[in-house]
Amino acid sequence: MVFANKSYGVATPADRFARATKKHPVLFFGLPFLLTVVVGSFALSELTATKYNVHDNRTKAVSKEEALKMSKSRRRLNLQEEYWRLQAEEGDDDDWEIKRVGSEAAPGVTTSPVVNSAEKTSAKDKS
Repeated sequence: MVFANKSYGVATPADRFARATKKHPVLFFGLPFLLTVVVGSFALSELTATKYNVHDNRTKAVSKEEALKMSKSRRRLNLQEEYWRLQAEEGDDDDWEIKRVGSEAAPGVTTSPVVNSAEKTSAKDKS
């Protein structure tokens, strides 16, 4: 009988790999899995940040100060100056007079009777 030309105790690379996976399964299966999860998490966070940055650039709300910075007639907003400007515009409101409104101007409103000064003095004398 003739035997094959295989020496005893010599392991092929496939045999060595099979033996290593049996001894250390975490090293060959768990570590690559965890590494994939961590790297994927970082990659997805960058991708999501890019998505939101693009969305923000498309729909950017402009505040009043930013609009002033972008406009050609820039003027910084000052509350005191605006107050004085509005006061100057409302100059015609200063010339008003108090006027009494007669009872015929307001129909349906009952007025109290007018008491004469003579009636007042007689009422005081009685009490």
